[in-house]
Amino acid sequence: MISEAKFSDIPRLSELMKELHSRSRYSHYQMQIKRFKDLCLHSIRSGNGCVFVGEVDGVIEGFLIGMVDDLYHVLQPKYATDIFFYVSDRDQTSATGLIDAFVNWAEQVPDVVSIRLGATDAVKTYKRTEKMYIRKGFVQEGVMYEKRIER
Repeated sequence: MISEAKFSDIPRLSELMKELHSRSRYSHYQMQIKRFKDLCLHSIRSGNGCVFVGEVDGVIEGFLIGMVDDLYHVLQPKYATDIFFYVSDRDQTSATGLIDAFVNWAEQVPDVVSIRLGATDAVKTYKRTEKMYIRKGFVQEGVMYEKRIER
C-alpha cells in the first residue's frame, strides 16, 4: 500500500535510511540522522516537498522523498525531483507505486514542467531502476559523471 507519510512514520523512515546508508559505498561516512529527520519533517509539512511510503503487511519498507525547485535553479518554471528513493529487499511491490504517487503529486504542483528522477550505483547497479523509469515513460535526459575523492 502506498500513502503519504505522517510525522509518526519518521522513526521507521530513519531506520530505512540507516539501512540504505549501510548498503551504500558511502557507509564509511557518518550519516547525520537528525538532518534526515528534519528533511522528512520539512517535506511532509511544506507544499514544496513530499514523502510517500510503501507498506508491506503494515510495515513501511520503502519511501520516496521529493521536492520542487526552480528549473535549473534560475528559471521561473519548476521541476520536481526525488531526493531519496529506497525500497528494502523485503518489499518487492512498492517501487512502481511510489513512482506513480510522486508523479501524480508533481503533476498537481503549479508551474512544474518537468519531473526528474535519479538513479545511481551508490548502493548497487542502477540498471533495474532505469528500466522501471523507462517503463513509466521517462526518457534519459543526459548523464552524470562522478570523480570520487577518497578521504
